[in-house]
Amino acid sequence: MPGHAAHLGRFGRIGLWLESPHGPSAATTGVLDRASDVVAAAERAGVASVWVSSSSEPAGPTTPYEEYSLLGALAVRSDQVHLGVVADGSERRAPSILAKIVTGIDVLSHGRGILSLDGDGTADSDGQRLSDALTVCRSVLEDEHPTFSGRIYSIQDAVNRPAPVQAGGVPVVVHVHGDGPSRAALLDVAARLADAVVVDGGADGVLDACRVVAQPGRDPRSGGPCAVFGRIGTGSAADGPAAVVGIRSAGATGCLVGIPYPWDPGAVAGVASLW
Repeated sequence: MPGHAAHLGRFGRIGLWLESPHGPSAATTGVLDRASDVVAAAERAGVASVWVSSSSEPAGPTTPYEEYSLLGALAVRSDQVHLGVVADGSERRAPSILAKIVTGIDVLSHGRGILSLDGDGTADSDGQRLSDALTVCRSVLEDEHPTFSGRIYSIQDAVNRPAPVQAGGVPVVVHVHGDGPSRAALLDVAARLADAVVVDGGADGVLDACRVVAQPGRDPRSGGPCAVFGRIGTGSAADGPAAVVGIRSAGATGCLVGIPYPWDPGAVAGVASLW
């Protein structure tokens, strides 16, 4: 099975996170055009990845898109950036279905899809759920006849056609949120089974994740070491550079930096220069 570490150079360092729209739905028309303009600016600036928020975070039913539908549209309106979702845990799909959806994104984009799983750490069973979900996703993405029986998720001969087209396979990323009781277990699972983990909490969150990732026990199927990414929201313009410097100094491979709706393309160059 090919290693996945090579993917990290493709979407590493600075990623652009399109934060959820806020306000009345009348103010959120033209979402696809706005997102397309930002993606074009990201490609011109050399940003390697663009991430959209889950449609349930945080604006709920007023958010005027479904995240993977938006990614599918962006897949055919872009040429270079990798495309992923900032998974938040409030909208959870069966992992086999998620792997199939992301396969479609990968095919449409000619090999630029990223699969994201959430890790919100609020329940004792979250570590086992994430372990099963990662195993199912990787099996559906990579095996000819995916079959797995876990404690929470199982699949039987879940053939995935057409298969992903990305050289080396689709990278699998876990987004760990907050400091719930299962956070340590989630980081441990991600360290063993995922290609990268994205954490909040600034430099402290990255340091914590890096300590876990450095421990032995990596699944050989997962390839090279698991990478750690930080994630920062909009905040103030003055805080952004300092936050990214802190995350980088803490040992992160890269950082996802949020820009607020209406996603001004003029802000992209500033984000790209942070790393």
